[in-house]
Amino acid sequence: MVEQRTLNPRVEGSSPSRVNFCLEVEVKGKGALAILLLVIVIIYFAYFLRTGKKAPVEEEISRFNQTRAELTTVNLESLSRAIIEWMAESGREAPESLKEWPGARSAGLSLTDGWGHEIRYEKVSDSSFRLRSAGSDGRFETGDDIIKEY
Repeated sequence: MVEQRTLNPRVEGSSPSRVNFCLEVEVKGKGALAILLLVIVIIYFAYFLRTGKKAPVEEEISRFNQTRAELTTVNLESLSRAIIEWMAESGREAPESLKEWPGARSAGLSLTDGWGHEIRYEKVSDSSFRLRSAGSDGRFETGDDIIKEY
């Protein structure tokens, strides 16, 4: 048989003061946990504001963007070498666009930058051209563009 307890002070075994104490401890415990978490967050941000260091996540994002820029530079160099090689072998001038260049897809080269944006090709003269990446913002003609002229 299950024992039933009530909070009636006239019934033996009932303890309203014990129930009130448990409720107070539970409420105080939740409040203390919230305050502790708030203090930890404040200390975390105060440390990074005082030291001027980036948060670990910001450092990772910065390294990731730097890696994308390096990948873009490698893509531009590989693409330019293939175009220059094609010009030398065929005896032709620089193509008007990458779409007109027969080796664009057959060379297995990436025509995108590290951010997945299309690389812009510009013919400068019969023997020179420019490759441009839109950079991290994805817009051309801004300060973060990566430009290589050949």
